[in-house]
Amino acid sequence: MFPSQPPKESPAIMNTQSNGSDVVKGFFAAFGKGDVEGVVASFHPHAEITAVRQGGRADGGLYGTYSGTEGVNDFVKALGATFDTRAFAVDHVVGEGNVVFASGSFTHELKSTRKPFRSDWALKCIIEEGKIREYHFYEDSAAYVEASRP
Repeated sequence: MFPSQPPKESPAIMNTQSNGSDVVKGFFAAFGKGDVEGVVASFHPHAEITAVRQGGRADGGLYGTYSGTEGVNDFVKALGATFDTRAFAVDHVVGEGNVVFASGSFTHELKSTRKPFRSDWALKCIIEEGKIREYHFYEDSAAYVEASRP
């Protein structure tokens, strides 16, 4: 996908690409093993996580913005409180500079209704100091609303 030789005018960008993608791949590896400490360690201390939409979260809800290390911990706890993950696939991870995109699909069972929630997903990350500084996750929120209905 990427040229085997970095362009002569910008070899530092190519090195950052690989490192940024590696950071996100490391995050997914920790996530896949259930390594909560590894997941949290993937994030910058001043990280901002946007789960589907920006803004506050209603009564411990999943969607919204999380900030800093405490926010990362809250996000991981909210995922565990909301879903039993049945399948999670990472199909692509690509990066340019400090920006990394990933995509895939998942099947979760909502703990509140025991209904399946299936979606394709996309992720945009900004990498800073070898950590995820910005994390914006996109999924089919209408499918989530449908699975949430009693």
